[in-house]
Amino acid sequence: MPHIRARGIDVSALTSVADDIVESIAKVTDTPADHFTVEHIPSEFIVKGGALPAYPFIEILWFDRGQEVKTSVAIIVDDILRPIVGTDKDITVVFSDLRGQDYYENKTHF
Repeated sequence: MPHIRARGIDVSALTSVADDIVESIAKVTDTPADHFTVEHIPSEFIVKGGALPAYPFIEILWFDRGQEVKTSVAIIVDDILRPIVGTDKDITVVFSDLRGQDYYENKTHF
């Protein structure tokens, strides 16, 4: 925990920067890097007229750490991904705040 889900970015590109993203966020959140997961989710956007390649859409599931930390993490993600995706694509970062009583690990909630 935190869990990072990435869509709209090539798996090899994500793999090349995943450690940098995790290490940088770990520092900001004071969380051990080995507590993170990074998941690649292949996706396409469906719009009128058919499917289009997705733009980078990063979802972070975690226990709330406040707005200031969210902003710092969004900046980290954008700064690390921007050289890979270029300036012509949007990068979206969405946070899903989890509650400890809803998160179970090995039969026990936080």
